[in-house]
Amino acid sequence: MPEYLAPGVYVEEVDTGPLPIEGVGTSTTGFVGMTKRGPKTGLPELVTSFAEFRRRFGDYFDPGTLFADHNFLPYAVDGFFTNGGQRVYIKRVTGKNSVTARTTASKGGLVTRLLADTTTAAPTNARLQTLRFIEVGTKLTFTQTKDGVTTASAAITVDSYDRSTNEVTLHTGLGSVFEARYTVVTTTVPRDPTLDISAADEGAWGNEIDVRTSHTLGATSAVVSFDTTNRVVLRSSKGFYIGAWVEFDRGRHKVRRKVIGLDGLAIIVSTPAFTAAALNPENAPTPTFATVCEFRVTASYEGVDEEFSGLTLENVPGHHYRTIINNGSSLISVSDLLAGMSGDPINVPIGDVPIGDDGLRVSLAGGTDGTAAPDANDYKGVDGGAGNRTGLQAMVDIDEVAIVAIPGQVDPAVQSALVAHCELLKDRFAILDPDKNQTLQQIQEQRSQFDTKYAAIYYPRLRIQDPLTGNEIVIPPSGHLAGIYARTDNERGVHKAPANEVIRGITRLELNITKGEQGVLNPRYINVLRDLRSQGRGFRVWGARCMTSNPSWKYVPVRRLFIFLEESLDKGTQTFVFEPNDERLWPRVRQTISNFLSQVWRDGALMGTTPAQAYFVHCDRTTMSQQDIDTGRLIVIVGVAPVKPAEFVIIRISQWAGGSAVEEL
Repeated sequence: MPEYLAPGVYVEEVDTGPLPIEGVGTSTTGFVGMTKRGPKTGLPELVTSFAEFRRRFGDYFDPGTLFADHNFLPYAVDGFFTNGGQRVYIKRVTGKNSVTARTTASKGGLVTRLLADTTTAAPTNARLQTLRFIEVGTKLTFTQTKDGVTTASAAITVDSYDRSTNEVTLHTGLGSVFEARYTVVTTTVPRDPTLDISAADEGAWGNEIDVRTSHTLGATSAVVSFDTTNRVVLRSSKGFYIGAWVEFDRGRHKVRRKVIGLDGLAIIVSTPAFTAAALNPENAPTPTFATVCEFRVTASYEGVDEEFSGLTLENVPGHHYRTIINNGSSLISVSDLLAGMSGDPINVPIGDVPIGDDGLRVSLAGGTDGTAAPDANDYKGVDGGAGNRTGLQAMVDIDEVAIVAIPGQVDPAVQSALVAHCELLKDRFAILDPDKNQTLQQIQEQRSQFDTKYAAIYYPRLRIQDPLTGNEIVIPPSGHLAGIYARTDNERGVHKAPANEVIRGITRLELNITKGEQGVLNPRYINVLRDLRSQGRGFRVWGARCMTSNPSWKYVPVRRLFIFLEESLDKGTQTFVFEPNDERLWPRVRQTISNFLSQVWRDGALMGTTPAQAYFVHCDRTTMSQQDIDTGRLIVIVGVAPVKPAEFVIIRISQWAGGSAVEEL
């Protein structure tokens, strides 16, 4: 209770009336399957469009013979969004022994390329992409590989350089014309392996990643003064930071130091101590310039570029390459091969840039999709704990999922795991696929393996035009059906059967099922997809039954409505936990639940012309004993009368002396 210790006016907020219950979502879907790329571990990832799926998990892919019938997930996702789905969580499964593409980037000695072709008129001049670490006396070797022929110069000494144009003047002529696109420029300093660059995920897709690295100029400022304590006053210290490696360009020679302190316009750099003339300009009146050494990494894949600039090998917050790339890239990850490095960056990686042997790009290689197709255990997954589950097990972590499918996988062990998953969690519904080329007898045999109110099966498969090849292919229907479920939920409500709905994005069905044949399948609770084009009604879902022997739960919308109600009540009544369990609480509970069910009834999900005919809520001494109360139990009994689909519309017509009468039942 509040305390009133001093006279005055006290304004207090008081909750009145029941708390509202919000209905949970019913259309969020979870798919498990093989994709071209994407994370195998971690939580399933949400995608809200097929374009987003392609960016994160890759496009359609040719399964070859090794992964035949395991490439259906992209088609299912496309069908899901085409048919009105809006949110789907994806969990990737990979082939056996899949490998991540990777490479090692070397550095230390300079590797760069020509900025422009050399000419016969100026054989001693060359414009380079970077002058980092190049000074008078540096020896450069030019190597050109063109049309399979390699031409190399001797190691030629740099006599001078122009930092405004990146042009070097060589002590002797190159002896040949070198073209920029074919030429690598190197120093004689040995280069050591430094970085391990890997594709973000397993699979052969990583072999197609193009990684380009380059030197970039960070903050640059003229040196005003310096002293032997290594305190350097700059014209501007903006952009300089502790941990940055700085190259002091005197005009002919360069000095490199690490920033260890900042003091206004001054930077304090690492030892050894400067001599009295250490930073004096050598091309007066041009001053000595201080430049922060940084680099850029660009990763490209299928037209998507990810660029990371202002990077350092030093662990500097906001600049450390590993932190920035690994936290920001969906294509690559990087790690150190060498640690604890220090000293002059020309000899060790500190302050330098990882780069490919051609001075242009680092090529990833060695990625494979696996040596064998995933099996039932891969699809079922392993429970490694929250955030570390694989396969179907990972969907346990996503509470929003209300519909689940493993498109195209008809192994009884996989489908049984899917059914068990829904029966265990009781907050989601499974859509099962038929096998390909099944006869009526075979689909009945597949159906007979299950007796569950948490799943439905649809028959036959669908035909679409393959965006990958342009040819017509047969695919499983679960992705399209999940989209129809979502579309129906969003347009009408979860109480409306996802049936008599048009199947979008298909060319035809694998088989044309007649009305007589459906008369065999429907009583077995097999939902049929029908070709009704002869009636001008396209392809439609023509069934809405669960695979259960319990007649109370035979309809898909009834089961899914109860999932919706149970989940909504579960979340909406959490506020009552630990409240005093007495006569003052019980009316609040009744009113809270009644208000929610009243809205559900007004939305058309419950029977009856009045709320009393649609539902009841009891929470009082008749629903719990004193022992229940003493043991902390608050028991609420709720009854609802769900609407059921008009599966059979029967019109009875009889003759009448005065004309004809029509009775609709």
